Amino acid sequence: MTAVSRRETCLICGVNLKSSLVLLAFLMCAATSATAGTRPATLDFYTWLASEQGQKASLVQLKQQCDKVLDAEDNLNCSVSVFARMFEAKTANQLPEYYLAIKRRHAQAIANDPELNAMFSMFGSESLATPRSLGDFWVTRAKRYEVLAIHPYASDGHVTDEVLPYLDVKAANGSSSRFILDTGAPQTRVNHETAKLMGIRLLTDSHYGYSTFYGERDLSAKLGIFESLKIGSSEFRNVLVFVSDRDNLLGLDLIGKLGRLKITKKTLALNAEPPARCDSRVNYARVDINQRLTIAARLDRRATPAIIDTGNADYLTSSSPGNSPIHVTDKPRSETYKGELSLSGHIQLITYNYYPDFTIPPSLLLGQYVPSLLLGWGAFDDYELNLDIDSGRSCFNRT
Repeated sequence: MTAVSRRETCLICGVNLKSSLVLLAFLMCAATSATAGTRPATLDFYTWLASEQGQKASLVQLKQQCDKVLDAEDNLNCSVSVFARMFEAKTANQLPEYYLAIKRRHAQAIANDPELNAMFSMFGSESLATPRSLGDFWVTRAKRYEVLAIHPYASDGHVTDEVLPYLDVKAANGSSSRFILDTGAPQTRVNHETAKLMGIRLLTDSHYGYSTFYGERDLSAKLGIFESLKIGSSEFRNVLVFVSDRDNLLGLDLIGKLGRLKITKKTLALNAEPPARCDSRVNYARVDINQRLTIAARLDRRATPAIIDTGNADYLTSSSPGNSPIHVTDKPRSETYKGELSLSGHIQLITYNYYPDFTIPPSLLLGQYVPSLLLGWGAFDDYELNLDIDSGRSCFNRT
């Protein structure tokens, strides 16, 4: 099984709330759609949300801004966006009341839309009651410089052709498991076996279906609560996570809360020194629950943002084909091309992959949508990531 076939986390949302959305993240982030935003009130909300003030706004400020939107459909859209931001902020104990308030306020519209109806039936009575009893989500960061080993495999006794960055993660009950350090995953995910091992409180009557941009459809997952999750001496408490039958992923929702990091091929450094240089500036963008890291790139002399996706084993994956494939495989269906990659003026000849069945969303560049690139874990043979989301100063540097 190739790296990309098993790495199936969504990066960014679709464009329209009414499009074929089955992943919870897609449902929530799609409320920012251009279609839904044609009325001035919603446009104002999302213009504000995209601004520096909106990006840094608290949940209270988000709710206040959405309350100013009077049109019913527009208010539903921005309410879903606020709900999504609550997921991103891990405020599990605030979710039930706001979820029910949206459901009551927009009952008819939700009932008339199959996708909204599915979203607003994802919680059962237990799922709503459990988060209410939780304490707030909080993080205790490592106080000193600390270097954690990155492992190439999920376990030392199980060697595969696929090499990905695995970190040891500990739970409150003392158990430990390896998670893929996945900057391309907006949300942390745990498989059922690990959830049981690490004492995750599963919300058994929660349910949602999701798809991936790697071509998979109608996958199923639930929600769970991590009492304590430790990465080195950093600790997260009362963490809302997705639980499915897939790989354990440490997503950008938690990676970004660890403080100043340095990710290399073999280590993750906490409280790392700021980089002495910055070859490529990293842009941190978020649309509700969806987050991503991008840098400016050129492939075959065409400008496009490259998404830094450590959960993808490829060096480079393109969402559009090149000229004349040099290799074609069937499982999964893929095509390999030779091309010219330019990052911060450094030009290199490269072999990259294209998967016809994948639906990697395009990126917005200078007002136009262009095909996206994924810079995967293979690129860390030549690069390292200095990540500091709090300060807004993150860099992708050649080693």
